[in-house]
Amino acid sequence: MKQRLINYLLKTVIKVVVPNDVIRDVRGVLYLGSEKMTEQELKNLQSEIKALEGFRVWSIINESVKRLAFERGWRDSTTMEQLNTAKTMYTTLDLQSSIINKIKNKLP
Repeated sequence: MKQRLINYLLKTVIKVVVPNDVIRDVRGVLYLGSEKMTEQELKNLQSEIKALEGFRVWSIINESVKRLAFERGWRDSTTMEQLNTAKTMYTTLDLQSSIINKIKNKLP
């Protein structure tokens, strides 16, 4: 319930993209945008995620960006704009992670 309230406020007040804008679970059925995801598509995406998480580029994209955002945003920032930019980067990484986890953890 708490996360639904947070997503609602983020979407309506601040106008950010939340995971449900991209992929949502309606009564056990996943939707990509407004399109219902087929069981075969779900299996294909889960295979792609498994492969992607094994690639070195995945850790570079996630861990390097996360580390640099922390260093530049929290440790070295001198203005509120720099801190907000780092927070935006973290939010983007979290959005990607939420989408991947929703697909990965969905049983076919």
